[in-house]
Amino acid sequence: MNFPKPTPLPGKETKPLNWGIAAPGEIAGMFTAAVNTYGTQSITAVASRSLDRASSFAKEHAIGNIYGSYDEMFASDTIDAVYISNHIGGHLDLADAALRAGKHVLVEKPLHYSPSRGRETLELARENGLFLTEAMWTRYLPQASVMRQILDSEDFGRPESMIASFAMDNRAVQRLWERGTGGITYDMGIYPIALAYEVFGKPTSITASGTCTPSGLDEASLVRLEYGSGAEATLVISGVASFPCQATVSGGKLALTLEHPFFVPTTLQLSDKELYQTGTSWADGTPVKGHSGLYYQAEWFAYYVEQGFRESPIHTHEEIIANLEVAEEICRQLGSTPWP
Repeated sequence: MNFPKPTPLPGKETKPLNWGIAAPGEIAGMFTAAVNTYGTQSITAVASRSLDRASSFAKEHAIGNIYGSYDEMFASDTIDAVYISNHIGGHLDLADAALRAGKHVLVEKPLHYSPSRGRETLELARENGLFLTEAMWTRYLPQASVMRQILDSEDFGRPESMIASFAMDNRAVQRLWERGTGGITYDMGIYPIALAYEVFGKPTSITASGTCTPSGLDEASLVRLEYGSGAEATLVISGVASFPCQATVSGGKLALTLEHPFFVPTTLQLSDKELYQTGTSWADGTPVKGHSGLYYQAEWFAYYVEQGFRESPIHTHEEIIANLEVAEEICRQLGSTPWP
């Protein structure tokens, strides 16, 4: 089969939003740089508990409005939407405050550690008529729309199994090994968990084995997810080993591979299922590489807000919670306690 065309970005007639950045850390810098370089959105404010930190970020990214208080920025009538990127355990405290101030909210992934806590904030967004979603940015890359079309096609056949790996030696990244700010399953594993949901939906069975640090934080796991359709997914998640971070979905007729690293703009390989495979490849051909792909989610976010949506049609509230439930169950089986 031939590769389908990716879904085009929303037209330029979509009105740009004025964004505020809450918690100007590393990922916020990547998001801001991507939006400023490739997107149409307007990042006009930044807030941090440290005014000096906010000022430094604003200078680096040419942002005009600086706040040493999150609430002060949320109260500004010049801000339409807020991008929240503080530590995982504090995501929803800021999200709740922004929602109560009438702002649409994009929360860095994962939404939170607790599915029940996540439901509370999603309900608050609905009650206030506001758009809130988790920043599962891979869902908005051009390759994701190509993948979805392939998996839905008769030429590919019913998706039957998947193997996906996110394994990288991140022992030097201190926040990943502290309660409330990290946990390998939530921070890294959420990508293959979300990909499995995109392909198969919610699993009916979760089996995990792996290892934890002496302090009780998960560091590596092998996860098997089973589905009512008979499909299965195998996830390799590790913060200590390094393997190719790629994913392959095997369908009834063909196989589709997202090359390393599968969660950024990458190459797709569509092949037959023989030992010596033959097939074709696709890449989007744009200059957008690596984490510059973060800008796509901001473009779609603005479009969904303009259309009056309350959740992303390709990353629903139901899915967000289902993926947190998978992560929570993996950690339970491993004996990990990443959140106080």
